[in-house]
Parts: sequence; structure tokens; C-alpha cells
Amino acid sequence: MTVIQQTEERLRRMILDMEIGPGERLTERWLEGQTGASRSSIRTALFRLEAEGLVSRAERGWTVPPINLEEIEQLFI
Repeated sequence: MTVIQQTEERLRRMILDMEIGPGERLTERWLEGQTGASRSSIRTALFRLEAEGLVSRAERGWTVPPINLEEIEQLFI
């Protein structure tokens, strides 16, 4: 598993396990401290998670959108 994949999975778990809650703002710098990954790896992972609807881009950073249980279910089917 690559560093990007590990970072993506770690962030996905943090969101789904509610370590990072809906509406919470995320910065690449904060995530760097939480995951130990480079900002480049974090950015790539965030773009992948955005495609899944788990994060969205805000003005200066990222946010976790409100949880839609139907969409979350689709991730595991």
C-alpha cells in the first residue's frame, strides 16, 4: 500500500469513526500533524475523498460535509 493510499485510508477511518465530525474544518497542516504524511500525499488523499463525498473544499481548507447515511452505505457495497 502506498503512502497516499495509507493516508487516504487513515483519513477515511477518522471521518467514518467520527474522530473528525461533520462541519469540521480541515487544514493540510493539521492533517500533516495527525497522519505524519506529507502535504502532497494529504492533498492527493483529500481529492480522492472528495470524489467519494467524504470531504469538500472550502475557501481555505477542507470540511467534512453533513453525513448522508445512504451515501456512506454505498461506499461499502
